[in-house]
Amino acid sequence: MKKYLITAAAVLCLLLTACGPMAKTEELSDEEVVNTLIQAFQQGDYEGIKPYISDDNPLHQLFSGTDEAVGGEMAPVYKACLEKTGALTCAAKAVEGKETWGTVEVTLAAPNYYDAFHAAMAAALEEDVETGSGAFYDMPGWMSKALEGEGGATEETWELHVGNRDGAMVMDSNTNRQFFTALCGGLKSYLNASMTTCTFPDGTVWVLAAQGDEIVAIIRTESVSGASQYALEDMEAVIQAFEAPYETLEGIFAHGEVQGDLLISRLGVDMETASSFTLVQMGLIDKQTTAGSNGHLSLSATISGFTRDGAQCVTETFKPAQPET
Repeated sequence: MKKYLITAAAVLCLLLTACGPMAKTEELSDEEVVNTLIQAFQQGDYEGIKPYISDDNPLHQLFSGTDEAVGGEMAPVYKACLEKTGALTCAAKAVEGKETWGTVEVTLAAPNYYDAFHAAMAAALEEDVETGSGAFYDMPGWMSKALEGEGGATEETWELHVGNRDGAMVMDSNTNRQFFTALCGGLKSYLNASMTTCTFPDGTVWVLAAQGDEIVAIIRTESVSGASQYALEDMEAVIQAFEAPYETLEGIFAHGEVQGDLLISRLGVDMETASSFTLVQMGLIDKQTTAGSNGHLSLSATISGFTRDGAQCVTETFKPAQPET
C-alpha cells in the first residue's frame, strides 16, 4: 500500500508539475514594466497599474477617487480627467549600459489641464467677486468646466528608473515624480485641494482655495450696515475709492455694491497671477515667505491665526471622510 501511494504521488507530481524544480515565471524587463504600466493606464485598468507603483503614488488617489464613495463630488472630475489623459502616447526604451539601475528612456505626450484648471478658477473668482454667486467655492463645478475644453499638452523625455531597494519591479514615486505628475494630466496639485470658509464675528467672510497647505486664491467679503443713511452719490464715491487701487493689478479683483442697508465689498486674489510685490503690499505674504515665484501662504497657519481672532473656519474637500487605516 505504501509503495502504491508513493507511485501515485509520483504520477500526480508529473501531471501537475508540482514536484521538483518549478518552472520560473518569466519576469518583465524594465522596458516592459513601463510599457505594461502605460497600456494599463490607457485602458483605465487600475488593477493592472497597481503592481508597478509604490503605495505613495498619486495614481492611487486619482483612480480610487473615481468611485463616489471615495471621491464624492470630485469623482466626476477624476473620471473625466482619466478619460482625457488616456489619449496619451508613449515610447519607452531601455538605456544601454544602465541596466543595473533599471533605467528606461521614456518620451511621453499627454493632455495637460493644469492651465485650464487655473483659468477656470480665475474666471469663477472674478465672477464671484462681481456678483457674489458662489461660483468660486464650487470647485467641482469649475474644474468640470475646465475639462470640457481642449486643454493643453505635455511632451517630455525622462530617464525613468524601475525597481526599488527590495528588488520589486515597481517605479518609485519620488524618483519618477515628473513622469507620474504628467500622467495625472495637471490634476495632481488638486488631488488634495480644498475650500475653507472662515467667518468672523463682525460678518467678514474669507473663502480660501488651497492645494494641500498652499492657499492659491482668496475672496474676502465685508458688509457694513448704515448705507441707507447716505446719498447714493456718496456710496458710489466710497465704492470707487475701494475699487480704484486694484484696477490695474493682475490677479486682483475688487467690487463694491449697496444692498439695502448694507455696503458690501468683495476682494478676490489669484495668488498665482498676482505679483509677489503686490501680495507683500497687501499684507498677504511677507518678504521671507517663499514657495515658487509668488510666495506661499499657508492654509493651516492662516486658519490658526483667524481662529485666534475669533473666526469660525470650515474646510470642505468635497469628498466623504474615509475610515482610518
